[in-house]
Amino acid sequence: VLEAELDRGRGPVATVLVQNGTSRVGDSFIVGPVFGKVRALIDDRGRHVEEALPATPVEVLGLGSLPQAGDQFQVVTDLIKAKQMALYRELKAREAALARSARLTLDQLHEQMKAGVVKELDLILKADVHGSAEVLAETLAKLSIEKVKVKIIHSGVGAITESDVLLASASNAVII
Repeated sequence: VLEAELDRGRGPVATVLVQNGTSRVGDSFIVGPVFGKVRALIDDRGRHVEEALPATPVEVLGLGSLPQAGDQFQVVTDLIKAKQMALYRELKAREAALARSARLTLDQLHEQMKAGVVKELDLILKADVHGSAEVLAETLAKLSIEKVKVKIIHSGVGAITESDVLLASASNAVII
């Protein structure tokens, strides 16, 4: 996946580069924790195509949600198998996120802030395409200095939603 975006009329759309094999309309696929069935393939000139050969960039319609840029797009035999694989990958990603966040407890963070050791600026990042969100997240992380640490607590694609605002108010974060 080169890029993914949430299009208002077409839903989740991913731009993929076919590396091996051929992708056809109607194929079931999995890309990261996202699965679906190819509803349409659109080439770089905006024309609908029935199949995409290797080294061909195409936009894929039919995703359940937005994949991450860099995820591998894989065609599978049927939609049920794709759904099972996607649920498994989502479970593993959730476990990994919980493991990362469990390293520092709130009590430890509070003690560090009292001592003046760590001050954090919590951010919620929203963008129109995933590629932009990823670059902004990396750039903002590099802006951290000793006095203030930039922390992105959520990054997403699409319009700012009510849940983003609730998350920002609960965590005293800034929405960008």
